[in-house]
Amino acid sequence: MNETRCTCIAVGALLAVLTGLVGLPCAAQAQAEQSIVVLVNDDPITVYDVEQRERFLAVTTQEQPSPALKKKATDMLIEERLQIQQGRKLGLTPDEDDVNKVLVGMAKNNNMSPDQLATALGQMGVNIKTLRDRIRSQVVWQDVVRKKFRRNVSIGEADVDKALTDAGESGKPKEETTLQLRQVKYEIPTDADQAAIAKQLAAIEAIRAKVQSCSNFSTLTKDIKGFKVKALQDQLPGSLGQPTRTLVMNAKMGQMTPPTLSGSAIEAYAVCGKHAVKGDPEKRQQTEMKLLEQELGIRAEGLLRDMRQDAFIEYR
Repeated sequence: MNETRCTCIAVGALLAVLTGLVGLPCAAQAQAEQSIVVLVNDDPITVYDVEQRERFLAVTTQEQPSPALKKKATDMLIEERLQIQQGRKLGLTPDEDDVNKVLVGMAKNNNMSPDQLATALGQMGVNIKTLRDRIRSQVVWQDVVRKKFRRNVSIGEADVDKALTDAGESGKPKEETTLQLRQVKYEIPTDADQAAIAKQLAAIEAIRAKVQSCSNFSTLTKDIKGFKVKALQDQLPGSLGQPTRTLVMNAKMGQMTPPTLSGSAIEAYAVCGKHAVKGDPEKRQQTEMKLLEQELGIRAEGLLRDMRQDAFIEYR
C-alpha cells in the first residue's frame, strides 16, 4: 500500500480544556485493562478500551462523557474488531508505514509533531494507542472494501456527465483532446559540437522512419544509447510547448514526430492515442473518483451491517 491514506478521523481543538476527564488511578486502570465488557467473535473489548475511546470521542467531538457517548464508543470498537477480523480472513493486515503517514498528517494539520500530538492527547487522558488502533482498522477496512468490491464497481461516462450536470455544469460540455504519448529524449552534453548533435538527430530520424505503431516503437528504442523513453498519459495539448504541440496534433496514430531541439535536449514523440472527452479532464477524473468512493462506501456499509448480524457478540 503506497498510496497516501485518508481516514474519517477528525482531531479538532486538541488543546481544549475538557471537564470530567480525569485519569484513572494506577490500580484501577490495571484492573480496567483486563476487565472484558464485550466479546466480538472471541476478540475482547475491555473497560479500558471503552473508556479510552469515550475520552477520545469527547476530545474530537467536544461532547461531554455520557451513556450515549459510551455506547457510541462501544459500537465503534465492535465495528473496528469486525473490520480487522475481516482483513485477517482476506490476508490483509495494517501496514505500520501507512499508519504512521496518517498520524503524521493528522499531527501536521494541528501544527504539531506526532510526539506533540501524543503528549496533547495524554494530557487529556487519551493514550496515543487509541488513535493508532482507530487508524489501523480504517487502513485495513479500505483495503478490504477495495479487494471485495473494486472490480464490481464501474463508473461510466454517463454517470460522470450526470454528476457534473447536477453539480451545476450547465450547457453543452466543451470537448477536450487528451493524448497518450511516448517521449524520446536525449540530453545534449555541454561539450557536444554541431556534428555530435546532428548525429543524434539522424539517429532519431532513422527510428522515426521505422515506427509503425507504439508496439514496435518500444522494440525500436529499447537498445538506443543515451536516449530516455518515457510514457506520458492523458496529456492536454496546452501542456506541450511549440512546435511540439503542433507536430503532435498533426501526427496520426502510431506516428512519431520529427525530432526538435528543446533547451539542452533533443525530443521526439510517438502518438499512441487521442481521445476527445467532454469538459475538463481533471474535473471529470475527480468526479469519477468521488462517485467511485461513494459507491464503495455504500457497499462497505452493507458489508459491515451483514458482518455485525452474523457475528457472535457477547456483552458482559
